[in-house]
Amino acid sequence: RVPHKRRPRRRRPRGSRGRRRCRLGARASAAAERRRRAEGGAAARRRCGTGGRAGGVPRCGRGGEVASRSSLRAMTTLFSTDIGSTAGALEIFGREKGLLIVRPGRSCLLPWFEVPEGCYALVSSFGRIMNHSSGEIVWPPGRHCGMPWMKCDSLVSKEHVVFNMPVKGCKTQDNVTVQINLAVVFRVMGDTDKGEDSNHVYDFVYKITARGLQQQLTDACEEATRSIARSLLHTEVYGLRNDLSGEKAKVLAGGPESPEPKEGDAALRFAGPVEDKDAAVAATSKGRNIAADMCRSLNDFFEPQGVQITDVNITDVQLPKTIVAQMAEKTAVIAQNAAQKMNQEFEMLTLKQDEEIATLKQRKKEEREKEQQTGDQKVNEVQVQLDKMKTETKVKLAKIKEESLIKIQDINAEGELATTKLQQDKDAVLMTKRATAQRDAGQLRAETEKFVQQQESEANLEAQRNTARASELMAKAEGTAAPYVEARKQFETTQKRMNVWEALAGNKDLIVSGETDPELNALMLSDAILDSKVASQTTKSQLLAEMLVLQRGSKVMLNMGTGGGD
Repeated sequence: RVPHKRRPRRRRPRGSRGRRRCRLGARASAAAERRRRAEGGAAARRRCGTGGRAGGVPRCGRGGEVASRSSLRAMTTLFSTDIGSTAGALEIFGREKGLLIVRPGRSCLLPWFEVPEGCYALVSSFGRIMNHSSGEIVWPPGRHCGMPWMKCDSLVSKEHVVFNMPVKGCKTQDNVTVQINLAVVFRVMGDTDKGEDSNHVYDFVYKITARGLQQQLTDACEEATRSIARSLLHTEVYGLRNDLSGEKAKVLAGGPESPEPKEGDAALRFAGPVEDKDAAVAATSKGRNIAADMCRSLNDFFEPQGVQITDVNITDVQLPKTIVAQMAEKTAVIAQNAAQKMNQEFEMLTLKQDEEIATLKQRKKEEREKEQQTGDQKVNEVQVQLDKMKTETKVKLAKIKEESLIKIQDINAEGELATTKLQQDKDAVLMTKRATAQRDAGQLRAETEKFVQQQESEANLEAQRNTARASELMAKAEGTAAPYVEARKQFETTQKRMNVWEALAGNKDLIVSGETDPELNALMLSDAILDSKVASQTTKSQLLAEMLVLQRGSKVMLNMGTGGGD
């Protein structure tokens, strides 16, 4: 472990019992954790051994990991180990083969702890296993709140584990020593969803343990394998394998089984005597039955302890080299004999096929020529029939054309007749419609004029009535507005008089006097005339005429100019 810098210890106020209890619980949990890690390290050193490092440091790296991978191929080691937290439990279970139990640690600073999915979890408080609120000893996955001294004590994998083991020194019925390799697939029971008892998990962790299960499996499998090997001959031992041609056989209850072995070539497998063939088939069938019986017997022994065996495979059987060599020589001889026999059969089949091919070619050639002749004859017959059909078709076409022309002329004549008749009917209908329309139009015109005259008379009568009513209303209105109109007329008359006076005042040729004495007015008029005429060089006759007018006392004043105007 990499050493880290210690944090400065914080001073806490005294007199707090709860905090002292927390520190005591944390110290107890830390001591128990160190003790478990020490036990796990010792177990790992016993499994792996120590290398040439100082202090006896194990060569396996992390606790529980076996250094020699080559040994794992022959024998799977079931073990348990310690981890820092529950977060990496699933990764370690997937990476480490044979790991069944992990013991995670917990931080005292967090008020909760987590249980990962895919594991059975046992929770302890001060080293005592506690039940969940549901009454089960296995806690469900998820986050659970608890005091710092409550933690996830153990996690047991729910996965199926493959336990590989070789059984050496097995004696057959004819005293031949063989080695049989087994692959046992098992899982730990305790899933309540499948109706299993969760107390199996507790028994497995604290009573059976991973090492104990490995020892029991080894003993049970060795005993069963040795007893099976003792009941067979060395020629029947290969039939125990139920993993033929790389395909896994189904030895579970109700699983389909292969009807016959598929390993190697069938011609070489059964090229020997008939009794060898029967012996091989019987050995293969016996191997399947033995694997299934072994699985059932192991389940009868381990299921009460909480371990279920789901599959048993006999992956390999190793015979002594001398026997293997003898069997190989026998197989080589059988293969050579089979090859010679097959070569002879191939040559015979080749000759037979060549003869059959030549015969078939000749027969097909004759059939082809015969078919060609038959085809030419049929073509001639068909050509004759075709020419005959063409001639008949031409005659039929000419006849059809004549009949078509006759039918067309008949149809045209009937059409013209029908057209003439329809035209006459149309003209008659048009004349009838025209006469009826003229009559209806005259009648409508007379009625319209009568209606118009009647309406005009009524309108004139109504207009005269409205005019009389309007005159009457105007008279009444004038009678009502007479005083107002008279004052207006007086105003207008006075205004016009003032306009006349203004025009007279603006006339320079007019003399206006405010006196009523005629002589004074005549004198003033004469003075004005003389002044104006002298300036304009008026003639004497004009002057005399004006004086005459003045003498007569006329009120009209004339201005006689040189141009003869008034």
